[in-house]
Amino acid sequence: MVNFPPEFCPYCGTELDLVEAPTVYRCEPCEDWVFHNAVLGGGVVVVDDDKVLLVEDFRGAGTWKIPEGVPEIPESPREGVARELEEETTLGVDPTELVYLYDVGKWVGEDMFRMHVYYAIDRADTSGELEAGSDATDARFWTPAEFRESEHVLRDMPNPDETRSWDMGLDVLRDQATAALDRETTYADLFAPHLDD
Repeated sequence: MVNFPPEFCPYCGTELDLVEAPTVYRCEPCEDWVFHNAVLGGGVVVVDDDKVLLVEDFRGAGTWKIPEGVPEIPESPREGVARELEEETTLGVDPTELVYLYDVGKWVGEDMFRMHVYYAIDRADTSGELEAGSDATDARFWTPAEFRESEHVLRDMPNPDETRSWDMGLDVLRDQATAALDRETTYADLFAPHLDD
């Protein structure tokens, strides 16, 4: 699996033939297939009463997003999201305490498609002092109204009800995260009773 469409065989270096766009490629000399699959990513929505944690994207001043990124080998999606949260905001969280929010497929570049898994956590269940980490230029909690009244913009955010729609407001995101947290079904809740079996 690669982030961008492959051009050459990873085994012998021969130029690949496109069989079925955008996923299936073939190397004739190796008589093998190469697949361009979606990259797994994820994010975490941290809520504090009526506020949502956002980070200013280092790639564009005034553009904000929820903390997110790509898991590294051998991380699970939860572990990757927890690491990304700490890298971008210096806030720590136990990955098993993250509550599943939703998953979505989205284009993040012309040739890059990602599957993102989003989680929710309450600020009270994180540790540390909030400050922009190595992967962000600023980090703060916003109410949806404060953000609307600012001159800042949200980086495209996916709508969990429409796989390829990128227009979710902070109000909806905050409300869905709060509802998920109210259900309080964490990884630890699901699996901890069985870990001693």
